[in-house]
Amino acid sequence: MFALNTRPAASVAGSRDPFSLMDSLFSDWLSARPTSTLVSNARIEVSESNGSYEVRAELPGAAKDDISVEIEGVRVSITAKRDSQAEKKDGEKVLYSERTHESYARSFELPQAVDSEAAVAKFENGVLMLTLPKKNAPQSRKLAVQ
Repeated sequence: MFALNTRPAASVAGSRDPFSLMDSLFSDWLSARPTSTLVSNARIEVSESNGSYEVRAELPGAAKDDISVEIEGVRVSITAKRDSQAEKKDGEKVLYSERTHESYARSFELPQAVDSEAAVAKFENGVLMLTLPKKNAPQSRKLAVQ
């Protein structure tokens, strides 16, 4: 018994290309590298409690100084970045050097406007916690016509 594996014509033609082996070697090597930690692991939760919204954003690998939070009415924007550099030396010769630059940006709208002056942000163990008090809803009143 035998199995017949078929390949599309493009891949058969590509196998005759002398550079296809090198291309596949590098694409296999690059795809085996770990994915970006900041972007791929960033998770966000938004919950509502008495008079405020609680936002929990997981930003592994980010530093407190590299995180920015902007509040504009009902819109909340979180941005973070991470730069790292790894280098292995043997004497004065650099044998290996790698630099990574990652960024994360997320914006979302809440059902009600937030009081940005009373908002609090804390970052601990790779988790950003935001406490966003709701703005009081505008009170309606009836005007007397004079």
